[in-house]
Amino acid sequence: MATDTKKDNRTQDEIREATITYSDEDINRGIDLIQKKGFVTRKDFKSMEDDVWARGFAKHLDKKFQDMEDVDPYLYIERFDFKGGKLDDIIFDMDKITTREDALKTLSRELGEGIVR
Repeated sequence: MATDTKKDNRTQDEIREATITYSDEDINRGIDLIQKKGFVTRKDFKSMEDDVWARGFAKHLDKKFQDMEDVDPYLYIERFDFKGGKLDDIIFDMDKITTREDALKTLSRELGEGIVR
């Protein structure tokens, strides 16, 4: 069934996100990584180079965590600018990486990117 864009109030990114399928393997791996190190990046999932994919992935991870009884992390996704114009996302547990600045430094260190100041 075709989407009637005149009646659909979603953005193009939201429409595209709804068509993306996330594998159980990726979701379970993402859960494990967040529990172990507190974050995931494109170094863990190359598909995170796509901001739409990354934002949808964060939602799927959050839903999976909500369905689990023994854990309750506060997941957040943030996109940062780096030297040379590179943009990258990090999905992180705010109970482990407590500030936006810490998330920026973690992502910079993980990817070897220079921080723009």
